[in-house]
Amino acid sequence: MSSNRERDELIRKGNQALDEKDYPKARDFFIKADYKLGLVRIGDYYMHEKHLPLLAYGYYKKADAEPKMKDLRKRMLGVIAQWIGHDKLRPDYRDNIMPKGISPVETKNDTDEIKVFVDPLLKSKAEKILSQNILYLAEE
Repeated sequence: MSSNRERDELIRKGNQALDEKDYPKARDFFIKADYKLGLVRIGDYYMHEKHLPLLAYGYYKKADAEPKMKDLRKRMLGVIAQWIGHDKLRPDYRDNIMPKGISPVETKNDTDEIKVFVDPLLKSKAEKILSQNILYLAEE
């Protein structure tokens, strides 16, 4: 990169491509300009709009966005813990994915019901996906 002026122009073109939803083109401009914030914005698009966390993780990694990567690793670990059971995770991992003061599984009364902590954002996204699938199954 020979000048700040060229970098600014690449960032402007990248932002324009992003506004036009041409994400591959925006990515190319942002990489050439070494514009990390632009790469994070593309990662956020893939994370929140397209629900493709692994693709988002790649953009976050390219941008050295450690807080975003850490949050995503924590969420992935939480999902894995739900699948295999929190008790099978090392204690230091369990401490990282659960809010302080909440145990992963708490019995409720003397019934078979259990109360499991689920991140509110993850729960709302899961409910949205499930409602779409239920509608899809009902149409068959």
